[in-house]
Amino acid sequence: MKFCPNCGAQIPDNANFCPSCGTRFGAAPQSPYQQPYQQPQYQQPYQQPAPQKMTYMDKVRAAREAQKQKNGQIKWWMWALIGIGSAILIALNPLGLS
Repeated sequence: MKFCPNCGAQIPDNANFCPSCGTRFGAAPQSPYQQPYQQPQYQQPYQQPAPQKMTYMDKVRAAREAQKQKNGQIKWWMWALIGIGSAILIALNPLGLS
């Protein structure tokens, strides 16, 4: 024999309902209350961050980097000028070397 958890009445082992109060066994208890409404969560649209103002030192660093890149690159026309100049010097042989 077992007892009803709701009213405490004695009930048979194979009973699905309490004969005294009518409580159902073997299923999850049903709540008389509904769960409160929850607003669905929406993802906010992407907003790009506001541009940062460059400080004076940031501008100086950027200018130095640009100068380093500019100094490190020899343009194609410089190589062409060096090649043409070398060819002229070899052809004219100004030092008289044989």
